[in-house]
Amino acid sequence: MKNNLAKNLEKITFKVWLLFLILSQTIYIIMQTYTIPRISDEAGGLLIFDMKPLGYTYEDAYKFLSQLSEKGYKLYTHVQLPLDILFPILNGITGLCTFILLIRLYNKVKNKSDLYLFSPFSKATLTLPLIAMLFDYMENMMIFVMLSYQSAVPKMVVYVADIFTIIKSMSTSIFYIISFIIFIISCVTWIRNRTKKEQIRG
Repeated sequence: MKNNLAKNLEKITFKVWLLFLILSQTIYIIMQTYTIPRISDEAGGLLIFDMKPLGYTYEDAYKFLSQLSEKGYKLYTHVQLPLDILFPILNGITGLCTFILLIRLYNKVKNKSDLYLFSPFSKATLTLPLIAMLFDYMENMMIFVMLSYQSAVPKMVVYVADIFTIIKSMSTSIFYIISFIIFIISCVTWIRNRTKKEQIRG
């Protein structure tokens, strides 16, 4: 089973990563430039739930839902949330591809397999975008529930949505911090190797 999985992972190339990156970021740009600003305007300039990575209190949610216009509710429910159905899975796959390519880059510049995809570290790191994706969907479901209640939203619903938002944000942040560190180490190692080769030739 591991051999089959390894073969499938080998199919992940730069082109595959680029495809999912373009798809996910296209949706992200649409949300950032169209739906999110308009929903925020319909709520008197308040940030929408999706734009609060550190979470929100019941008071924050109540204020937003109370100020959000009917047009804002429709835009959030019928445009923003459907877009956010596609984004988590595309973003999650992009994250997985990113880490796999970074592992290959790291091993290539190191000329050894210090990191491999089936190590405990790699497995743990690869679960992070999956956790982020799962809790992004759970967050979206809770946002839909909050929008359905409008200003009469129960406190427990807000508290649960807040937890989902924080877990999503934390797992995403940790994943990209780890990926960035691996990328920096790979770049530094490549520069050192290149410098050594030039010194030997000189």
